[in-house]
Amino acid sequence: MSVPPKETPVSNPYPDRPGQPSGPPSYNASGGDQYGGGRPAAAPPELGRLLTLTLASAGLYLLSQLVSLFTSFSGDQTAVLEESGLSADQIASLQGTATITSIVLIVVAMALYALIYVFLKKGKNWARILGIVLGIISVVSTVLGLLVGGMAIAGLGIVSLILAIAFVVVNVLWLVTAFKAPIKQWFARPHMA
Repeated sequence: MSVPPKETPVSNPYPDRPGQPSGPPSYNASGGDQYGGGRPAAAPPELGRLLTLTLASAGLYLLSQLVSLFTSFSGDQTAVLEESGLSADQIASLQGTATITSIVLIVVAMALYALIYVFLKKGKNWARILGIVLGIISVVSTVLGLLVGGMAIAGLGIVSLILAIAFVVVNVLWLVTAFKAPIKQWFARPHMA
């Protein structure tokens, strides 16, 4: 009767991973560990909040821009332009140019919101960074606009004021959420997609 040779244990070159097989972790191994192998980490609950705040910010931006678009050339503003010496044709041309420019800017902004939303959902850190940069710019420019007082506080001016304040609040909440530790850590990991 022959006795099988005894296997000599191989020393584990990774002593900080007791019970794990020796050698480097295999790419996309099941089970996952701190070294990146395995299933992708579950998204933190804050990601859902970040996505919801992204949609809320986009909605408030769109609403405020539409209100601005409809109130940008009220009777008072047209009278001021007439007093400055512009003819009716020049005012109409100015209104047309301003309307087209506003619509183009709204479309570009909505495309940026969609881009950020889609890639935040996919776990791309560059989307979080782009959102942070645009969020800071939005908050600063909106607050400066409120401080300068470039809006009328009658009629739809009150609606514009409320939308602007809500927009700032939502964007500040977005920024706070984007800088929370679970979100930063989750976005620091590579994600498939």
